[in-house]
Amino acid sequence: MLPTVIHLIDDNKLGGVNLALESLAASKLNKCFRFKLIHRSFSLPSFRRYTADIIVVHGALSWRKFPALLALKLANIGTPLLYQEHHYSREFVTQCVSHPRRFYTMLKFGYGLMDKVLLVSQAQVHWLDELKILAKNKRVWLGQAKELSQFLCLPQRPVSAPLKLVAYGRLSRQKGFELLIKAMARLPADRVSLTLAGEGEDAQLLSELAEPLLHVHLIGEVQDVPQFLDSGDVVVIPSRWEPFGLTCLEAIAAGKPVILTDVDGLGDQIQWLQQNDGGYQLIEGLTVSGIERAITQVLNAEPLRVNCQQRQSSEQAWEQMLIRWQAVLEKQLQSRR
Repeated sequence: MLPTVIHLIDDNKLGGVNLALESLAASKLNKCFRFKLIHRSFSLPSFRRYTADIIVVHGALSWRKFPALLALKLANIGTPLLYQEHHYSREFVTQCVSHPRRFYTMLKFGYGLMDKVLLVSQAQVHWLDELKILAKNKRVWLGQAKELSQFLCLPQRPVSAPLKLVAYGRLSRQKGFELLIKAMARLPADRVSLTLAGEGEDAQLLSELAEPLLHVHLIGEVQDVPQFLDSGDVVVIPSRWEPFGLTCLEAIAAGKPVILTDVDGLGDQIQWLQQNDGGYQLIEGLTVSGIERAITQVLNAEPLRVNCQQRQSSEQAWEQMLIRWQAVLEKQLQSRR
């Protein structure tokens, strides 16, 4: 019988996280492990013992969740408890945390409950090493990726005139889309357009900003992301924080260059793009003017290109992450025995 690995997910809104976990559960690793994705709340304690060989928790740590996490640990003594850090990063703290010391104390306590903490970017590794709140023998750099065959099979298309920008993700402050729309208001409609896809708490605000702009279109949530990317020329990622930034990996796999910020896990991907001959334009300073300058640079320069090597490398990122997942899980099974 295959060993069972249960993934506990407490937020249905984590689109990228859920998609990545669904890819993992459907990957070739399902020949070695039986994956179960379970959505549960950590708002109240539950002493349920899961029939599992390994439990992986996917949920943002917070003080109010600790009773539920303690109950989970006590009820499942003997079962390795892993935590994947999808949520927090250096720039998250800068943008969202008013009392960093208290926040770091919370993280240190939460990480202490886990047998291993799985990190999605090297930026997270460096950040937590500097803070000294996670023991090096407890952390594992896993990376982040997903199955990308539908993106990789898209054809390489010539650049349009006017240039078609696309952006997508949760419509929230994290993604910086209100700055992008304000930047578009300064750019000529005969040279560039923007299509923005997604849903979220900022949908009304963004709709109001876009309403007077004929070259900006909000289309709601899209089910077929590869097809959406195929409709554009360049993907814009103006995020304020991004522990990994799966959008960038998807865009490159689809053959689309990116305009993006150098924050958190996106910085990892910028380094990778630099090593493979560009394909990106950096937003220098995340402001309306900074985004406007970045788009203008793209408009006035030779067209950005993503090469075949970069697209293939995005596929390799998925394969390499599966190897790391397998190694982590096998090591935990061995230690349990």
